[in-house]
Amino acid sequence: MKVKVCVGSNCTLLGSMNILDQIDDLRDIIFEDADNYSDEELEVEAIKCLGFCKETKENVAPIVVVDDEPIFNATSQTVMEKIVNKLRK
Repeated sequence: MKVKVCVGSNCTLLGSMNILDQIDDLRDIIFEDADNYSDEELEVEAIKCLGFCKETKENVAPIVVVDDEPIFNATSQTVMEKIVNKLRK
């Protein structure tokens, strides 16, 4: 599973660094409880800008993309739920 977290200035101001920290913590939890999760590798990438803010006039930051599916106005909770639901056996 590939997760991209925007760390552009707008997304960072609105919490993307916290989301990255939470994903790292989740990675540890998944590793410790490997029996309940698939063996799929969780790849996390911090991207300087994903460009979604420039494509719309709406406030969409912070933005996280999980397996090519963007999450606008992302929160730690919504991102963690998406990752867990995709990786849980």
